[in-house]
Amino acid sequence: MKISSAKDIILSENAEWTRIMSEENDKQSLLRYGMVLILIAYALMFVLSLLFTMNVALIGAFSTTYIITSVVIQFALGIASLYFIPAILAALAPSFGGKNDSMSALKLFVFAATPSWIGTAVSRIPVLGWLVALAGAIYAIYLFWQHVAEAMSIPAEKKVGYVIVSVVVLAVIFFVIGAIGAGIATMVSPVSVYHIGPTY
Repeated sequence: MKISSAKDIILSENAEWTRIMSEENDKQSLLRYGMVLILIAYALMFVLSLLFTMNVALIGAFSTTYIITSVVIQFALGIASLYFIPAILAALAPSFGGKNDSMSALKLFVFAATPSWIGTAVSRIPVLGWLVALAGAIYAIYLFWQHVAEAMSIPAEKKVGYVIVSVVVLAVIFFVIGAIGAGIATMVSPVSVYHIGPTY
């Protein structure tokens, strides 16, 4: 997969899904696509964090150290998710009549996660960024729903159960990723509450 696939997934997801499933994508190209997109997302999130969350009056002022630590940890865990989340999706599939196919699970994950990663990139922009991030998460769930049956060979009557369990598991994982990043960042550089202006 090429990074340009992200645009095609957003604008013409059915055609792009058909192309991805029909092509003999090797594992490394899928992982490379995910890594590059995650890197771009967290790099942009870091820049926007510096612009929009350094000065939060009466709520908390985040130091540069805190922001760097939080973003780096979340980035590292995001990269790790490219390996363990497809494994989880593949392992869950047989319980719902599907196949344990790690390659198809990886295709499904990077495809469906694309709008969520894009949303993450702009999530630090007040209001607008939050809405885009929410829209990205919802669209990611929609893409997962649309293509999970084909990717993992899940029977129609068991699709709802598989999707619900998978979404819950992934939501918990991503919540934990965010919490771990924020928690370690707070230990390294505590948030300064009731502070106006940047802290260093």
